[in-house]
Parts: sequence; C-alpha cells; structure tokens
Amino acid sequence: MNTTEKILDMLVDSISCIEEVKSIGICGSKSPLPKAGEADIDIFVYCDEIPEAQKRQEIISNAGEVIKNGKVNVLEGGHWGVGDFVLINGVETWLMFFTIEETNKHIDAILNGEYPDKLDNYYYPIGRCAMLKDMTVLYDAGDFLGSLKKKLSAYPKSLSDSLVKYHLEELEDVEDLERAVKRKDVLFYHFALDLALDHFLQALFAANSTYFPSRKRNLQFIDSFIKRPENCSGKLLEVIRLGGDPEGIRKSYELWSSLVNELKDLLREV
Repeated sequence: MNTTEKILDMLVDSISCIEEVKSIGICGSKSPLPKAGEADIDIFVYCDEIPEAQKRQEIISNAGEVIKNGKVNVLEGGHWGVGDFVLINGVETWLMFFTIEETNKHIDAILNGEYPDKLDNYYYPIGRCAMLKDMTVLYDAGDFLGSLKKKLSAYPKSLSDSLVKYHLEELEDVEDLERAVKRKDVLFYHFALDLALDHFLQALFAANSTYFPSRKRNLQFIDSFIKRPENCSGKLLEVIRLGGDPEGIRKSYELWSSLVNELKDLLREV
C-alpha cells in the first residue's frame, strides 16, 4: 500500500523536474503527515516563472490512481499563489506556485514594516515570514529557501519597534468595547474584543521578536515568552470567559484594560 509520504515524495520529485521550478517546501514538518480530516498538506513551490497549467496537469495525471480529484488553477494568484489541488489518501493537498521575484519583494516589504496588520481574508503578511522560517525544505536547487530561511532567522529590531508602536496605538481605540460594556451586549463585546485581542497579540509577539503566525496555537507561544504580563495566558482566558455573560462583561473589560496597561508598562520598561 502506498503511504501518504511515499506518494507525496513521488509528487514532489515530479514537480522538481519542471524546468521553471527551483525550490519546494512543506508548511511545518513533513513527519508525521496528517491523516484524512486532520489537516491539509500545504506545498509551496518557488519558480522563475509559474509553469503552464498543462505541465502541472501532466504531473498530476501521470501520478495515476494514487492521486484523486486533481484540479489545476483552483487558486489563481494572490496571497496563496497559483494553486492546484489533489487528494492523497483522503488528505487535501495544495500545491501553491509562486515566483521567486514576487516572493523576495513581498518578504522585503514585510520586513520593512509595510504590512503591519492582517489583510483581506485574515491573511497575516508577518505570518508568511513565520511559515517560511519554519518551513521544511523538500527541494532547493538554487538555495533560494535556504537563503531565505537564514535571512528570516534574525528578527529585525526596526520591525519589532514599528509593529509594537502600531498595535499599541490601535489598542487605544476602546470606543466599541466601552459601548458594548455599557449595553451588556455580549456579541458586540466579543466582536470588539476580538479586534483588540488581535492587536494585543501582535504587539506581544513583536516585542518578543517572534513572527506572528496567525491566530493558531498562540497560547503555546505566549507561555514561552520572556516579555509578557504576569499569568498572561490565564488572564486572557478569563477575559473571554467573563465576557460570555452579560453580567460579567464589565469585569471582563476591567481585566482586559488592566492587561493592556500591564503590557504597555512592560514594553516601556524594556
């Protein structure tokens, strides 16, 4: 029986033979690969030019029955590149193609502080840096990914300073939070709180020179940070718990305000 890893290796080997392809990486770790329903497999392919759809379709077709539901050009550019889709043992697998030139420009712009916040569809540019820094390299003929990972290994202090400043300033806008507290409006409160929480987390990550990966597994990172409010994770969870009850919203907001002020004081000291 073909394992998911063997099929993926075969697919990556075939893609690497396309003339335009220079580097291939997988988001996160290759081992263990997810089982069907657990998560997707995201393969990032970096090229001089995006290979024509016909070439990419031939790779999928030549793989035979071990790959199901192959479709090319499911994604047609943007944050996630030109994307093809296949099923490997029931695991949704995305093949996302980018040019090396556009990737270098995008990463340089992020590191220069040109994208301090999330964009449409909850894409975090700074999260692309986090992904690339921890990417597992599968093929790297010209050392593009190796060089990029080395470049991202040191978090620029100028980026940290600019992101902290931006997100702390955004935290000053508490109008919607205070309206929700006054009205005891749980749903409105959680809408406003989520926006504020996003800025809090991004400031905290930047202060600890850590690329913000998106809103997944944040508590694991926070617990490892040196620069953080005391019992930060516990207080964040308590803010959310209290905010789920109309009678607890005021206490939630008081705790939230205290947490934000503690972060500000901590970063001023640093």
